[in-house]
Amino acid sequence: MNKRKISAGIIFIFLLAACRKDDGLSDFNAPVSPYEGAAVEQSVTTVIKTRVDQKYRTTDISLSEIGLAPSEDAVFYAHHDTRNDWYGEDWYTAEYGFYIDADGYACGRSKDNARLFVEYHPSEQKIAVGQIPDACKPGETYTFEVGFATTESKHPILITVNIQESLPWAKFIEHEDGLTYTVYENVNTDYMALEIRINEDAVKKALGITSIKPLIDAMQSDTAFDTTMRGYEPDGTYDDYAKYTANVAGYWFNQDGYVCEWKGDRWGAFIEWDRTSPMIFRLGQAVENNVVGSRYDMKIALIHEGKEAVLTFKLKIVDEVTDDLGLL
Repeated sequence: MNKRKISAGIIFIFLLAACRKDDGLSDFNAPVSPYEGAAVEQSVTTVIKTRVDQKYRTTDISLSEIGLAPSEDAVFYAHHDTRNDWYGEDWYTAEYGFYIDADGYACGRSKDNARLFVEYHPSEQKIAVGQIPDACKPGETYTFEVGFATTESKHPILITVNIQESLPWAKFIEHEDGLTYTVYENVNTDYMALEIRINEDAVKKALGITSIKPLIDAMQSDTAFDTTMRGYEPDGTYDDYAKYTANVAGYWFNQDGYVCEWKGDRWGAFIEWDRTSPMIFRLGQAVENNVVGSRYDMKIALIHEGKEAVLTFKLKIVDEVTDDLGLL
């Protein structure tokens, strides 16, 4: 963090405010700006639609796309109140810019109504706008002005941020056959699982039964894994375990799609069923080994009187779960 070099003639309170660059700035008015006499150009307006975010991720605004090319001597500024602006790194409250309160003014991080942050990245010629975790709610709209100033001119940018519903952490899509499911999940490390409602009609058709009850009844036995539910390996055989390897009725799978033990070699994801109807299968992750881009193809065979229904789960770990993610 750069600190101001202030002459001995400036009073002590200015020295503290400029050097600390912390929440004390929220209540401090900047001294008279050297940019007060600059000609104010017509403002550029832009609207950002962003979902509720808890990870300090940002939406980027390319300066070239909004028609701005700040000169090397231009400083980034934000309004502190109706009369004062904060200019340049000497007054930054965020790492590369300013926190913004609900009224659209620059503030410190812990001000009660702080909502957003806005930062300028000169090397990339962009402005980045993000949220303070837990500060924003869906449906809220915030408008604030930042810009670039020299002693000759100020170029204001009016930014409106519309907060939308947060993204889900996981989703599933049922394929046309009713037995295959595409699943997308964010990386998580607490065994959180997505509940997937299985198409019982497709299962009953494959097993030649009119009710799931006979299958559920058979699975109440401790040895039911021999005849009613097995992990289905990539080579087309049943798993080699004489037990379920996950909780209730279920299996852990490794990154090659084979059944494995909890914390087994290359373990990665689990599938469980509590043996009730409606059929809800739970698909979750290991607490390690998964990164964005990890991919699994896992199969569970439900067996009844010589027939089988093979459920296929195609899991991919993604950075964000969005509406445009399709079938795998």
